[in-house]
Amino acid sequence: MLKIAKGLVIAALVLLIIYGADEAASRSMDDGEDARETGFLPMNAMVRGLAFGGSAIALSIAAFFVAREVSTFVWIMLIINGVLIAAGGAIAGSAPVAGLGAVVIALGVIKRFRDAKIARMA
Repeated sequence: MLKIAKGLVIAALVLLIIYGADEAASRSMDDGEDARETGFLPMNAMVRGLAFGGSAIALSIAAFFVAREVSTFVWIMLIINGVLIAAGGAIAGSAPVAGLGAVVIALGVIKRFRDAKIARMA
């Protein structure tokens, strides 16, 4: 199950990187309002946010629940993904997205302390 959790957090990170790069590309274009709506992906901001941001959040949360074994990699990646989500929400001015990023960060912290407790018991 640990391999699955690692795959989930890596997939979430890849989605966040693609989403961030596309958002940066859409903000750098100044050829009119329609050009700002899309970056290099052929979709508008709402669809892009749901497909990439929403999927990354769901994958990160799933990784937390799948990772039952001790894994430093998973909790560090959860915190990284949460920081990227929260930063994106803050830049976009979206409190709910920033809040979801904080939830993913909290899951990473919980995983870290849960792993420490498991390690002490073994």
